[in-house]
Amino acid sequence: MCENKRVKTKEEDSSGGPGSEPVPLVFGVSGHRDLLTTDVPRLRKKLSEIFSRFRAAYPHTPFRLLTPLAEGADRLAAEVALASDVGLFVPLPMKRREYEKDFTTARSLAEFRALLALAKSHWEVPLAMGRGVERRTQQYAEVGDFIARNSHVLILLWDGRDNRKVGGTAWVRKRREHWVSAASHPFRGIGLPAYGPTIHVVTPRASGRLPRPQPATTVELPPSAMEFTALLSKPPSYKRDGNLKKRPALYQLAYWALDRFNASVAGPVPARNRKR
Repeated sequence: MCENKRVKTKEEDSSGGPGSEPVPLVFGVSGHRDLLTTDVPRLRKKLSEIFSRFRAAYPHTPFRLLTPLAEGADRLAAEVALASDVGLFVPLPMKRREYEKDFTTARSLAEFRALLALAKSHWEVPLAMGRGVERRTQQYAEVGDFIARNSHVLILLWDGRDNRKVGGTAWVRKRREHWVSAASHPFRGIGLPAYGPTIHVVTPRASGRLPRPQPATTVELPPSAMEFTALLSKPPSYKRDGNLKKRPALYQLAYWALDRFNASVAGPVPARNRKR
């Protein structure tokens, strides 16, 4: 994890007992700024489904979302996260006052400030080398790389096309692949199970080429906790309802163990809080 100086911290909720704190599962998001207004309801539903499925699979684990709250996909994901009881954590690409210059309308600036006020924490990523426009672009790349590296689960609201833009969504996907590859090396990294899936939510952009794809999720989401326990007794591959099924992926086993730990640290309800 990168070390960063926090600008503001709010008290975080914890379901743990005295002296204990559950370990969070961290989501990251990257995506297009120019979403189609007509697609927003479907994209909102896709994001809600992602958080709901992970919540069903890991009910004792607190969730966090990393997002710099740029216009479009970032803010949509933040809104859905807050509605899904996912804590908001905001890495800023530069000083807040400088970052706000990118939001050229009063409405956009108000949206950013309102969401930032609901975040549990926000901070600036380390400064990059360079000057002027080059440095600004690099700062966006720095925050994208931070999210790619430090998220357990990465959500991309992306049309699947590589515009070769440094700091863009396709670039973030490549950085994610780099960190997953580095983590899988036997002599360095933090171990492959720490990285879960990169979930691609197919997302057309307003400025994109025709024909535009329909919003869809390309990665199979985790089973519920009950289904997960049942799957552990199954062979690596088996048939159900005529379809070939597989046992849970390695990352799901790791997150399941994390959820068991979080359930244990929660402990019994203190006597003073029990109903008589």
